[in-house]
Amino acid sequence: MKHNFISPLNHYTQTKIVNFNIPKFHYQNYKIAQISDVHMGYYLGKEFLEELVNEIIETNPNICVITGDLIASGKRFSMDLLTPLKKLTSKIDTYFVLGNHEIGHYKFGVEEFLSELRALGVQTLHNQSTIVHIEDFRFNLVGIGEKVGYYYNFPVDIKKSFSKIDKSLETIVLVHRPNTLKYLKDYPFVLALSGHNHGGQLTKLGLLSSILRNEGAYLTGEIVLGENRFIYVTSGVGYSRIPLRLFAPSEIALVVINGT
Repeated sequence: MKHNFISPLNHYTQTKIVNFNIPKFHYQNYKIAQISDVHMGYYLGKEFLEELVNEIIETNPNICVITGDLIASGKRFSMDLLTPLKKLTSKIDTYFVLGNHEIGHYKFGVEEFLSELRALGVQTLHNQSTIVHIEDFRFNLVGIGEKVGYYYNFPVDIKKSFSKIDKSLETIVLVHRPNTLKYLKDYPFVLALSGHNHGGQLTKLGLLSSILRNEGAYLTGEIVLGENRFIYVTSGVGYSRIPLRLFAPSEIALVVINGT
């Protein structure tokens, strides 16, 4: 998918295949399409989301996850921009966790946004878990809140997020801000999917910013935390502030999991 914006360059949203072998994940070729940081409302409109939805559907995933910052905070955003999600959710189970921009835009009314998203068929997970199943295979999917929510009575609650998981099943975590994962060392999960850092977006400037925020270790890509414990931080889809990406491709991440 081609983006032409203020940038003098042409940017493409690539589908990046990311493979994980997880021994206790008793299913072969399980596919999760992950998008993050689309920032609908800055430079991206409904037509863009329609194309993005079509590309996600073409990857034929088992589920789709949106790891925050689907929208951009500011006057340019309206819920009408998100109506193409109806086509996605009619075909693929889709899960969402909040990012800082959703909270920044709605502030104390973020539950209103989540309700409107659910009306589009998106399953929202805020400090919650659900069990995802295909045939006889099941796993926990945990959605953790966003740090900015502390300021608007919508805080992160990791203990609550894991409180209802089935401990006999493997667990996958969704969280917008990957730096949050350092607080999960005592909680069971095999894979965490995150975003937020845009892969740096302008790479060197983004890397410096991430280091200053103590997030440089989680800038982008595949991270091994330990034996059978992994993170994938996507570089995201859209733009924040500046409509330009250098060495940080816009991507749909197709996470493919195989048990071993």
